[in-house]
Order: sequence, then structure tokens, then C-alpha cells
Amino acid sequence: MVMEISFLLAIALLILFAKIFGEIAVRLRISSLVGEIAAGILLGPILKWVAPSDFLFQFSWFGILFFLFLIGLSTKFDDVKSNIYSGSAIALIGCILAFLAGFLVGNYYLGSFQTGIVLGIALLSTSTAITIRSLVDVGEFHSKVGRMALAVDMADEVLAILALSLLIMWLSFGAVEIWKVMSLFLAVIGLIYVIITAGSKFIGRALTVFQRMRDQEILVSIPLAIVFIVAFLSEHVGVAAVTGAFLAGVAMSNSPLTEPVIAPKMKVIGYGFFIPLFFAYSAIILDITSLYTNFLLVALLLAAAVIPKIIGCGFFARFFGFNSNEQKMLGISMIPRGEYAIIISQIALTFGAVTNQLYTAVIAVVVISIIITPLLLRMHDPKFSRYSKR
Repeated sequence: MVMEISFLLAIALLILFAKIFGEIAVRLRISSLVGEIAAGILLGPILKWVAPSDFLFQFSWFGILFFLFLIGLSTKFDDVKSNIYSGSAIALIGCILAFLAGFLVGNYYLGSFQTGIVLGIALLSTSTAITIRSLVDVGEFHSKVGRMALAVDMADEVLAILALSLLIMWLSFGAVEIWKVMSLFLAVIGLIYVIITAGSKFIGRALTVFQRMRDQEILVSIPLAIVFIVAFLSEHVGVAAVTGAFLAGVAMSNSPLTEPVIAPKMKVIGYGFFIPLFFAYSAIILDITSLYTNFLLVALLLAAAVIPKIIGCGFFARFFGFNSNEQKMLGISMIPRGEYAIIISQIALTFGAVTNQLYTAVIAVVVISIIITPLLLRMHDPKFSRYSKR
């Protein structure tokens, strides 16, 4: 009974502080993710009011399923068809350079091949949510840069999901065989194809049928059941459950019920409870004191996160008709790391592949990248420059 009470109190504190600190961050024109992480740091390493536990970890994990499901719900391939090939090329270059930079830090500075692989994958993907939020804040989301950024982020998302699945396979079995890599790649492509075509139509019709029932909350229960079923099947196919959650969202994105009914209800559950709980809990096990002794490591990781994306996504955009300022804006918009870096680092920590000190360094890079992105965008945005001169 004591464990139940402490568990309930831990959830209450994490949710309460995460939402309050998230609101403060938003009012400071910073992503709420920074506030949620700050809440976890305060409750865990500083005040020590909430301690890590296996059950709390498993419970908080629902947050990332909800997050990727919501990302999938907002992902419409029709909006970026014209940029999908160029965006994929830009995303691939940026991801390769970011992986190599992270790998070099881990393999040569820290002297561990395994750490290099983990850091390379952790720094590989841009945070779609932070990129979109930052572009919206400067009024560039519907511009040429914004449309390309969305295409790059979508391709980046697929690469990150594939990399995450490969990492889980490698940490679980100690090796990644070529045929398993090919099988995984085909499984991901196959799942995407099936969900976008037949799966999307089937789920859309099923939702329409369930809409006729008298239970007004049926359009909450059925989408949740679909998410968990697809996540379960994804695990058995060899793809991570988070991939299944994302694809389940994509399958529902074209339904006429998604925007007016499903998405608002899922956002209430996700952003009101599970998502802030996950990101607050992710900071509970941080080792704050290690930041002072590992300042150089944080600086190297930040450079490995920023420079490859600016070069890979910004500079190479010149070959797709972007001028100098648009290249800078696109490159900067790809800087922020977020959910995938945290997830990958947390998984690696669970497997014992990284230390608490390294995990803390990665989280520090995530927070710094989230803070500097909107500031750099405003510095290079022509509209902001004009206003600032008046």
C-alpha cells in the first residue's frame, strides 16, 4: 500500500510540475519541452522528491507512444508531395553527417565504438515538433522554407524510426545481421505502404462505422485500441512499437473524423498527461554534478548536433533552388533535437550502453538546441530584421 501511495504521489508531482514549468517556458517563448525537463530535474536530482522505478518507467513510456501517434495524425503526405524527393535527399545528407559527427565524439573522444554508435543515432534526427513550432513562431511555416522543412522532417522521421529499431535490435542481440537489416527495412517500407493505402482506407471506414454508435467516447477507445494493436504487431514484425504508433497515426490522418474529433481528444490525453509525464521522468535520473566535469563533452556533442545539420540540410539546399538566406533558415530549423535523442539515450541507458553522465550530457544538448533554434531563426529571418530596425 505504501508503494501505491508513493507511486500516485510521484505521478501527481511530475504532472503538476511539468505542466507548470511547461507553461512558464511557453510564456518565455521557449518550447514547453524545456519546462517539462526542468521539472524532472527539480523533482529528481535537486529535491529528490521522486525516485526512478521500473514501474514508473514503464508507465511513463505510454507518453512516447502518444507523442508519435499524434505526430502521425498530423502527417499528411499530400502536403509535401512536391518536395518529398528533394526533402528526402536533404534529410539523408543531414542524418549521415550528424551520425558521423556523433560517432566520432563517442569513438575517438570517449574511446568506445558502442558509445559512438549510440551517440551517432541519438544525434541523427531533428525534432519535428520543435522545428515546426520554431518556424510557426517566426511566421515561416507556410513559406518555401517551411514546406521544405516539413518534407525534410518527414523523411528524417522515417530514418530515425529505422535507426531506432536497428539500435534496439543491436542492443538486444549484440549484432545486426545484414539480412535482418534488409528485412527490417522492407518491413518498415511494407508497413508504411500498407498503412498509407489499404490500412488507411480500412481504418477510415471502421471509424465511420463506430461513429454511428451511441457511445460518444467510442472515438477515443477505438483509436487507442488501433494504436496498441499496430504497436504490438510492429514489435512482432521486428519494428519498434513506437514505429507502429506513428504509422497508426498516419493511417488515421486522412479520416474526416481526425481533425474535428480524434486529434483533439488524443491531445487532451497525450499532452495533458502522458507526454509531459514521460519527458519529466526522463530527467529524473540526470546527474547534474557531471555537467561541470563534462563541459567539454557537452560542447563537442552540441557542435556535432548543430554543424552537420547546417551543412547537410542548409548548404546542400542550394542545389534545390534555395538562396543564401533560405539555406540558413532551413539549416537552423534542423538544429533542435528532442524526443528521439531522449528516447534513444534512455533506451541505451536501460541496456547499460551509456552512463548516467553521458545521458545527462545528451539531455543538456537537447535543451540547449531547443533554446537556441528560435533565437537563431529570428536573427536570420528577414521579417524580424526589418521590424528590429524600426
